[in-house]
Amino acid sequence: MKRAGKLCFVWLLMILSTTGCWNLREPDQLAYVLGTGLDLTKDGQLQISIQIVIPSGVDGGQESGGGTKEKSFRVISATGKNVYDTVPSFQAQLSRSLFLGHRRIILIGQRLAEHGIGNLLDEFIRNPQSELRSRIYVVKNGQAKDILSAEPIFEPFTPTELVRQQATLGLKRYYFRDFLSDALSQGLQPMVPTVRLTDSKQFVYSGTAVFNKDEGLKLVGFLNSKESNYAYWITNRQTTFTITSIVKQGNGNVSLKLRSLDRRIRVKMIDKQIQIDVHLTGEGTILENNTNLDPTKRKDLNIIQEELSQTTQKSIQKMIKKVQEQYKTDIFGFGESVHRKYPYQWKTLKQDWNDTFPELDISVKVELQSKDPGETTSSIKSIP
Repeated sequence: MKRAGKLCFVWLLMILSTTGCWNLREPDQLAYVLGTGLDLTKDGQLQISIQIVIPSGVDGGQESGGGTKEKSFRVISATGKNVYDTVPSFQAQLSRSLFLGHRRIILIGQRLAEHGIGNLLDEFIRNPQSELRSRIYVVKNGQAKDILSAEPIFEPFTPTELVRQQATLGLKRYYFRDFLSDALSQGLQPMVPTVRLTDSKQFVYSGTAVFNKDEGLKLVGFLNSKESNYAYWITNRQTTFTITSIVKQGNGNVSLKLRSLDRRIRVKMIDKQIQIDVHLTGEGTILENNTNLDPTKRKDLNIIQEELSQTTQKSIQKMIKKVQEQYKTDIFGFGESVHRKYPYQWKTLKQDWNDTFPELDISVKVELQSKDPGETTSSIKSIP
């Protein structure tokens, strides 16, 4: 009996070993997709573009027979009724099966974003291969396929360069899953980093795209790079950035590199009217001082800090007013703060929050401090 049992066990292992991996594909049978771009053509068709890895162009930068360096990637495009409808067209162009598990970025062309992307996201969520940690971008004044085709400066692949560029700009990681969370939350509208293509065919970060999820996730406008820094500061998505401002009392300008950013949002309800108080703080290093003030002296440093704080405060207040009046979408998550503070009242407020947000009374307080005056004391300008 024991022998029979052992034989059955061995037989079972043999069955599992021969059938368990029947659909396994080797790496050289897969086409690795690093980036996906979505565009709307001029005639209204959905165009999907993908950037795939060319292994022969990655290792050591091998050269072809003609002496030219082999490219590390290729970009191919196809049109379809939805995202997955383009897969057969892609496969017809490739000798390997598409693999999406390593996708790093999803790019949305501006024309498509303005049309609305709410009905195009299902494949990115439903497909088991889809990587929800992909970064998402909107292509300002251009098409996604053009960004995917652009040659990166340092990295072998466009997605890698875009991801690392985001980190050097002091932006916290914003994944596709975060975008979905914002789109499904109450009292918050999504905002997405934007890139654009320069005349020299290089891609550069250009601020933020503002969406309205209540209109099918349509693009409603943009914030420039400086406005985006302020908006990300409020939403706790910024780790560092530089503020440069005129210091009137010093007859010049100062640049302060902020590294320690914090925010506090308080909600008050007075006579059934909501009031939002935003308190922003930051500490950093003075990297350039073109005034006649000496930041090593407490009095002069206080002047610099106060003027930088006041100037930044006015700029942020102006940015918030722009979003309220032009875009009428709560990208700051003030609605979520109201929900947490007044959950009972929110049941009524959430229905008309898009109408309430533009009329909100929002006050801003900014306090900046310099903990390091840099490598010198007074400015070269003050030397006689």
